[in-house]
Amino acid sequence: SGPSLKDNWPRLKKFNGDIIACNAANQFLLERGIVPKYVMIFDADILAEEFVTTPHRDVTYLLASRCHPSVFDRLEGCRIVVWHAKGDLNIDAILSRHNRMEPMCGGGGAAVTRAMFLVQPMGYRELHLFGADSSYVRGVGYTHIRKSTTEEKHLKIFCNGREFDTTPWMASQAEDFKVLVPSLQRLGLKICVHGDGLIPHLARAMNLDVDGEPKAKQILREAHLKAKTLWQNL
Repeated sequence: SGPSLKDNWPRLKKFNGDIIACNAANQFLLERGIVPKYVMIFDADILAEEFVTTPHRDVTYLLASRCHPSVFDRLEGCRIVVWHAKGDLNIDAILSRHNRMEPMCGGGGAAVTRAMFLVQPMGYRELHLFGADSSYVRGVGYTHIRKSTTEEKHLKIFCNGREFDTTPWMASQAEDFKVLVPSLQRLGLKICVHGDGLIPHLARAMNLDVDGEPKAKQILREAHLKAKTLWQNL
């Protein structure tokens, strides 16, 4: 639900694949006539209710067991699949106490990276990230497609020669992305990033496909990156 989704959401109308909307992206897409196949909610705060103000019977809701009970109440009658967030406080003990030996999903501290791990055992092998920015343009809009439900603290960071306006938690999300993507690639997933922002810029530096670049351009960029690394190590 990063701000670039305001620009590239029309591409999802003709997207040849299943859509999983994270958090606030759900309502944004529904209001534009796009019904995601899945909605994934990771946040434990009661504010997550705002992500499902219009329940839809054609959507499967992937709710973390840490979600507030009011979110489950709001979605009564809808198809809900519950998953457990690895790393949550006492989650092992809670599952053991209730004799629920069920798997847990890792993937960092934000919905985007958790969703990337969640869809792998669901059978998906090619992921396209829209609105996964981890940054925003100060003075142009909010940090999300909607105003954040919490008060944000802002900071500037530099990444590969470019400055970005971001927040502490979004910078952490970008760091998770950098660390976790290689493990997903080893599992056979192809990851494509769309839009602009810190994560797309980072993805280029990692030699990922960004906005469907031609293969020749990717090879040239990879060769340039290898040459730069070799020169720095001389």
